[in-house]
Amino acid sequence: MSDQSDLEILLDEINAIANENIKHCDMPFEIYIYEAERLHTRATEDLSKLSAVNMPVGLIDKLHTRTKALSRAQLNWVELSGEKKQAMTNFKAETPALLKLRKHLIDNMQFAFRNDKDLLKKIRDIKKGNSLASIIFDLALLSRLGKSNVEALQAINFDLSLCDKATEEYERISNLLAVKDSKMYIPDEMLLIRNKAFTLLKQVVDEIRRYGKFVFRDKPGIVKAYQSEHHCKRNAEYYNNKKNNSSQS
Repeated sequence: MSDQSDLEILLDEINAIANENIKHCDMPFEIYIYEAERLHTRATEDLSKLSAVNMPVGLIDKLHTRTKALSRAQLNWVELSGEKKQAMTNFKAETPALLKLRKHLIDNMQFAFRNDKDLLKKIRDIKKGNSLASIIFDLALLSRLGKSNVEALQAINFDLSLCDKATEEYERISNLLAVKDSKMYIPDEMLLIRNKAFTLLKQVVDEIRRYGKFVFRDKPGIVKAYQSEHHCKRNAEYYNNKKNNSSQS
């Protein structure tokens, strides 16, 4: 069964978790998933001992399925985040050329229409736009204005093909902006599913670790397998730093 299948099977359980009950993961998700996989391997080996204190056998299967589900949920979120970043990068890359074309059209039309108050007012109104969406729409307005006043532009040897280019760029950039916005403003449902999948997995991880720590309480070497290696290292670093700071003061 694929990780995606495991995620889909658990979606009802995942969505049943109330938002206020979502647990925070205090380490990178990739590390948590790795530790859960290691826990599954260890607990499977120790199943007879864990079962001796009435640990439900089904916890092992739940651990496996929920780990796979979180792995897929995390991957889905990472992929979506990457798409968002790429969409923004693509749009930003287009912006300088877009602004340059707009300025070139405005500069030439202001000069070509310098003796026409009505046309100059239209140019001034266009120049007021400062949002990206309005600047993009300006290309369409400038193109239309130029095509309606060809003779004035020809009088200054303006390249009329730029009006066609402005229309083409308006249509192309509008589509690119729509794609960017569709990526940037997708409700972060995948993030919510990822966080709930973690919460669901944590329930099983914590329960199995409690059983393991009890069963192997007199075997420090084994009980480590039922602890978070990441937390142990972090705590050790904290106390070492604290000790060093104390000795230096």
